[in-house]
Formats: sequence, C-alpha cells, structure tokens
Amino acid sequence: METTMETTVETATFYPLAVGNSWTYQMSNGDGFTNQVTAANGTNAFTMVNSILNIDQHIRKEGELYLADNFEAGNFQPLLRDDVKIGDTWEIRYKANGFENILVMVVKETGASKEVAGTLYDDVMMIEGESKMLMNGNLIALNFFTQYFYARGIGLILTTSSVGDSMALVSCQLC
Repeated sequence: METTMETTVETATFYPLAVGNSWTYQMSNGDGFTNQVTAANGTNAFTMVNSILNIDQHIRKEGELYLADNFEAGNFQPLLRDDVKIGDTWEIRYKANGFENILVMVVKETGASKEVAGTLYDDVMMIEGESKMLMNGNLIALNFFTQYFYARGIGLILTTSSVGDSMALVSCQLC
C-alpha cells in the first residue's frame, strides 16, 4: 500500500482531512473508486469528491465530531467521532427515494488490529450501522447492517455489509 504521511496532529484522528488526501478502494465486484479531499473551507471544513459519483461532499470537524452530508446533500449528520468508546451510539437521519431513513450507529470495537488487502492496521475502530426506514409513522428495521472500520491516522479502511458486500482500502495518499 502506498502511504505518504507527515507526522502531524491529524495522525491522531480516525479521519485525517487535508487537501490532497485520497483513499482508493476496491469493491467486492472488482470495481474501484477514489475519494479525494479537493478543498478546505476554513480550518475545519472540507470538500471531498468520490470518483464514481463525481459530486462534492462536505465534511466538517467540530471538536472530536465529524459531520458530513454524504447521505443527503446539505443535510449534515454525525459520521463519526475520534473519542469513541465501545457502546457509543448515534443516528444518521436522511431522505432517500422519498423515504425517511435512519442509520443507527453503534461502536462495536476500538483499539483492534485488522488486516485489509494485505496491510495490517492497528488502533482500528469498528462501527456498525443498522438501516431503518420510517414509513407511515412506523419505524421499520430493514435487517441490513453495515460495518465501517476506521484506522487511526489513516481513515476508512474497510466497509462490509450483512449481504456480503465489501469495500477495501487498497492505497492512500496522506499529506
């Protein structure tokens, strides 16, 4: 894995954000894509572009919390925190296809080691998201779970789902 990184305060975070940082992933179907930080909007707000979607996504850091509009443009929701502990929970609420969706996030692991695409990462946290939908005032569990693995100082290294999908980090460029 290609990784270039200067030692900075950002290496202590689970999501090191700086203009020029990029993460390249390979999905279980063989396709790949890159997320790249393309702009800084002040000191704690960033624009990122996904090479498949080719739309701006915005992320801002407020203390230990990362807020992002990844799920719905302009709707900033808590994505993750640097100061998590096992059992921490939060919700990501967004609209998709005309329906209200809720992703219930739970921190399942912290401080673990994880091998992804031949690279061993230390200080990995795993957050599991349970997808739910609000229909006619009723919250419906979809029995779909997504696991997000973040390595401190690197960012998102792996995403898996309860239906067998995966997205593995294969290279990154960190400034």
